[in-house]
Amino acid sequence: MVGAAHSSVSLEARNIEAKPGGKMRPWLVRFALFHLGCQLLLLVPGLSSIRLVLRIAAFGVSLSFLVLIPSARAQRTPLRTCALCIVGVLAFEFLHPESSGPLAALASIMLNLAVLAPIFWVPRTGTSTANLQSLVTTLWLFYTVSAVLGVLQAYFPGQFQPPLSAVLAANSRNHLAAFEIQLASGMRVFRPMGLTDTPGGAAFAGLYAVLLGTGMLLSARPPFRGTRLVAAGSMMAGLMCMYLCQVRSVLVMAGVCTITLLGLLLLTGRISRLVGLLGAVGAIIPAAFVLALSIGGKAMTDRLSTLVEATPGTVYYANRGRFLETTLYQYLPQYPLGAGLGRWGMVYSYFGSTANSLWVEIQWTAWLFDGGVGMIVLYVAAILMASWGCLKVSLGRVGGGEASLSLWGSVIVAYNVGALAICFNFPLFNATGGVEFWLLNMAVLCAAQNVEREPARSTLA
Repeated sequence: MVGAAHSSVSLEARNIEAKPGGKMRPWLVRFALFHLGCQLLLLVPGLSSIRLVLRIAAFGVSLSFLVLIPSARAQRTPLRTCALCIVGVLAFEFLHPESSGPLAALASIMLNLAVLAPIFWVPRTGTSTANLQSLVTTLWLFYTVSAVLGVLQAYFPGQFQPPLSAVLAANSRNHLAAFEIQLASGMRVFRPMGLTDTPGGAAFAGLYAVLLGTGMLLSARPPFRGTRLVAAGSMMAGLMCMYLCQVRSVLVMAGVCTITLLGLLLLTGRISRLVGLLGAVGAIIPAAFVLALSIGGKAMTDRLSTLVEATPGTVYYANRGRFLETTLYQYLPQYPLGAGLGRWGMVYSYFGSTANSLWVEIQWTAWLFDGGVGMIVLYVAAILMASWGCLKVSLGRVGGGEASLSLWGSVIVAYNVGALAICFNFPLFNATGGVEFWLLNMAVLCAAQNVEREPARSTLA
C-alpha cells in the first residue's frame, strides 16, 4: 500500500490543476469562514429551531463548491480516483436491505461526499502558498479562541457556557454526569466545550491550537506583527484546555504530533527551528500544567496520572480499546460488506426511519458500518496518499524547496498523524474535522504544485 501511495502522490503532484500568479483567489478562506460560521451559529439559543439546517449548511457549502468553482477539465489523479471509489462503495451500499430508509441512506452518502469534496474542488482554486497561509491562519485563530474559551469555562464555572447539544440534553442526569469533571474548588462542571456544544469538545480545539500554533511560532513569514507571541499564547491555552478537559487520548495525540514534527525538523535539517521548538515546548508544557492545576486540582492529576500507571495498550483498552475489539471480532465477521447506511450518529437521529440503529464511538466502526472492508481499505489508502504527498513537500521534493511551504508540509504531516490517531477515538471523517483534514491536505499539495509551475520562482534554502 505504501508503494502505491508513493506512486499515486507523484501523479497527484503532476496532475493537480493550477493557476499560478495573478490575483489571489480567496476561495479557501471564504469556505473556511462560512464553514466555521455555521458551526458557531449552532451555539445561538435562538436558532435552535433551525439546527438541522445549520448542520446541513456546514457540510453543504463543501458540496456547493463542487458547482461554484469552475473547472475546464477534470483531472484524473490516483487520490481523486480513490475518492470516487469510496463514493462508489457508498452508492452500492445504498442498496443494502438493512439501510435505515432511503432518506437516511442518501443523507449518509451526501455527508461522506461533502467530507471528500475538497479533493475535487481545491485543485480548481489555483491555491498559492499565500492562500495556504491565510487558510491555516483562519483555522488556527478559530481553534485558539475555542481553546481560550474552554479555559474560561473552567475558570469561571457557569459562564461562557454554550447550550448543550439537544441530543445530549435529552439524556438522564446520571448519564450526563459522565461528561463532568471536578474542579479544585470541589464544584462539578461539564468538561470544557469551547466553541462546540459537546462537553470535552474543546480538547480537540486545544490539540489543533497547539499544532497549528507551533507552525506559526516557527514560520519565517508570520501573517501579522506579534504572531509568535500570539502563537506561544495559543500553545499555552491549548495545553491548558487539554489538561482541563481530561481527555487523555487527546493529550497522547498531542505528544505524538509534536514528536512527529520534531522528527521532521531534524530530518530536514532545520536545526535552529528544532532547538527553538524544544525550548518553547520545554517552557510551555510545565507552565500550562501548573496553571491548569490551579483550576482542575487533584482530580485532574489523578485522572492524568492513569496514563503512566499501566502500559499504553492497557490504558487504551480500558477506554476506547474495547470498541476496537468489538469492531474486529464482532462487527467485522457480521458486516464485512457494510451494515447499511444511515444506521448511526446524527444521520440516524435526523433521518433514520427504522429501529435498527447501531452505536459508533470510533472511526473504524463507522467505516465498517458504512461500506465494509472496502471502505476501510480505500479510506486508509486515501489518507496515506495525501500524507505521503505532504511528506514530499516537507522534504522539499515537491514545491521547489520553498521554506515556508516545506514547513507547513511538516506541520500537516504531523496533523495527519494526529488525525489517524483520532480515528481510534472518534469518527473524525464523519464530522467537520474530516472536511478540514482534506481541505488542509489538498491546499498543501496544490500550493506545492503551483510553486513548481512558476518558472521564475527562486528556490529558498
